[in-house]
Amino acid sequence: MQEMNIITGKSIPEFFSQAPISPNVKVSVVIPVQNEEKYIFQCLAAFSKQTDVYGNKLDPDQFEILVLANNCHDKSVELTAQFQSENPDLNLYFEEVILPTELSNIGYVRKTLMDSAFKRLIQNGHGTIMTTDGDTRVSPDWIAQTISEIGRGAEVVGGRIELYTDELHGLDQFARLLHLKDERYRLLVAELEGKIIGDKYDPVPRHHQHFNGSFAITTDCYERSGGVPVVKHLEDCAFFDRLQTFDAKIRHSFNVLVSTSARCAGRAQIGLSQQLNEWKNYNNSIENYYVESCDSVEKRLNTKRNLITVWQLKNKINRTEFYNMIKGNIPETIALDYDLFIGCCYFGEWFAQISKHENDAGNISKEPIEEAIENLEKMLLKSPQQDFVQTSIL
Repeated sequence: MQEMNIITGKSIPEFFSQAPISPNVKVSVVIPVQNEEKYIFQCLAAFSKQTDVYGNKLDPDQFEILVLANNCHDKSVELTAQFQSENPDLNLYFEEVILPTELSNIGYVRKTLMDSAFKRLIQNGHGTIMTTDGDTRVSPDWIAQTISEIGRGAEVVGGRIELYTDELHGLDQFARLLHLKDERYRLLVAELEGKIIGDKYDPVPRHHQHFNGSFAITTDCYERSGGVPVVKHLEDCAFFDRLQTFDAKIRHSFNVLVSTSARCAGRAQIGLSQQLNEWKNYNNSIENYYVESCDSVEKRLNTKRNLITVWQLKNKINRTEFYNMIKGNIPETIALDYDLFIGCCYFGEWFAQISKHENDAGNISKEPIEEAIENLEKMLLKSPQQDFVQTSIL
């Protein structure tokens, strides 16, 4: 049985430092676990069945799995040890740790795990850090499809995350309805964004998820980013925001698939489970659920596209030409400063500062989610390239 590591103070330990990395490993999968006895075995079992994109068995020596069981009070550790002994061909390593209150949060654990994976992979030159959750089951070609997206130029890959079918149907009826409406809305917005922005690394069909249930990043990009921000919760959202500020090549791929639990009582204080629980108590009134309106989304995305056009001419235009370009093309509510434009190194850095001021000014209109969905569908139907195969949720 793995020896328990009790952490005191605020120093970050060197997890998995006693387990040498295999020289052929190019993918390190990190999985934080806290009281996941219901799901952990099926989570790990998915890695014994990994294939390439053609369905052939993936060489298990190409990847490793790092499981950190933190503050567990159930059979998670025992089940992980059992799986490890039954699958000696996998490069599976796990450690059990008891963290003090100030460190016992998913943000700290995920950051520490991804930092550990990074340090291990650079011993082999480079590689890809992947992460999922202890209540999540990855698809058989999860690793291969992620690497395929990276091979096409992506540095960051967010996979499509769906709820286990049986648990989805077991949700409170209204919570299930709001979840499906919310997913449909966000997928439609993602498709519209793909069509308007036209990002070569994130073309349609695309989705909206870049969360830790299915997330991957190259070691080169991870190094440039400075790693996961120090936050207690929603570390995936904070990390995504950071990645955007230096124009990381991000792909939202439908080919990379996982299924996860639909529980309303999660391990993190903020996350999917908390959102499902909020919907469960939403007073059965979908009319009260407001989202950014279709018109607002379209205007925001068109503004971003126009700003990208300006940015692409950064080294070719002077101050006067800059203001002439934005006049008539950028809403007057957005105050643009030439010195800020010149001072930023990346479009994402510039856009983040612009967006912050716009959000603070309250210039985003909202409408009931059902109206927004209807309007987005009508807008996308006007596009000759619309594809509802990816955006329809039945």
